[in-house]
Amino acid sequence: MHKKSIILAAILMALAAGLATTAFAQHRGMGFGRNNGWMLKHMVKQLNLTEAQQTQVKSILADEKTKIKPMMQQLRQNQQAEDANINGSFDENQARAFANKQAQLMTDLIVEKERMRSQVYAVLTPEQRQKALQLMQERQQHRQERMNMKKQAEQKQQSK
Repeated sequence: MHKKSIILAAILMALAAGLATTAFAQHRGMGFGRNNGWMLKHMVKQLNLTEAQQTQVKSILADEKTKIKPMMQQLRQNQQAEDANINGSFDENQARAFANKQAQLMTDLIVEKERMRSQVYAVLTPEQRQKALQLMQERQQHRQERMNMKKQAEQKQQSK
């Protein structure tokens, strides 16, 4: 049981790091929350969700979307305000205030995402949970491999 807790904690930490990156990328125009339909379809396919589970997960994802939408709007508004304030001079206090506002919103987003993941996880059977953990590990490994390939390509480009 202790080993499973450690594995789950490690996965959740990796997911949190991934969420921060994802939220930042989506903040830059990719559209946060648009993948919920894909996520549900993927879960149905990979985890063999029952109709009842599908309904529950769909409701959880819809609730999450309504909670996250205002936070994403605030992130965008903060960024637009900061962009409009660029005048060629650097104000460290202003930069720190902006960074703190954005960091708090990112923290809130990660908390909401983890809450949602916990709710979805509670809907799954033990076998589905195990499969979900396996899929998350595979996804993390694939992400790491892509990152390593990108670093190698950059190093190769720089050495030319």
